[in-house]
Amino acid sequence: MEGGAAAATPTALPYYVAFSQLLGLTLVAMTGAWLGLYRGGIAWESDLQFNAHPLCMVIGLIFLQGNALLVYRVFRNEAKRTTKVLHGLLHIFALVIALVGPGLVAVFDYHRKKGYADLYSLHSWCGILVFVLYFVQVSPSNTPGLGPPTREVGGGGELG
Repeated sequence: MEGGAAAATPTALPYYVAFSQLLGLTLVAMTGAWLGLYRGGIAWESDLQFNAHPLCMVIGLIFLQGNALLVYRVFRNEAKRTTKVLHGLLHIFALVIALVGPGLVAVFDYHRKKGYADLYSLHSWCGILVFVLYFVQVSPSNTPGLGPPTREVGGGGELG
C-alpha cells in the first residue's frame, strides 16, 4: 500500500456494509419502538427522561461508533485525510450523543430529580469505565494522525 496504488475492494464488502447498516438501523428502530410501546416513550422533563439513556447509547456507542470503524474500509479509495476527518467526526458525534447529549446526562439528571444515589450498581460502574476508556481513546492527545504530516529524522528503518 506504500506505493500509492489504490486498494482493491473485496467483492463481498458492499453486501457486508449494507447488511451492517440494515442491522444497525433495525437495532435503533427496535430500541425506539421498545421505548415507545413498552416504556411510555421519551421526554426530557418527566419520569420518561431516563428512557433517553438506552436509545442514545445504542445510537452513539453501537451505530455511530460502528460506522466510524467502517470508514476506512468503505472509503478506501478516498483521500486519507478525508477518511480520517470522517472517522474522527463520527467518533465525536458518538461521544456527544452518548455522553454530553441525552445519554449519560439523562441518567444523572433523572437520579438527581428522584433523589436516587448515583453509581450504585455494577452496570453504572462498568458504564463509567467504558466512557473513561472511550474518551481517552478519542481524545485529541491520542490522535496524532490528524495533524500535518511530519518527517522522521534519522531512520535507517531498524528498531533499536
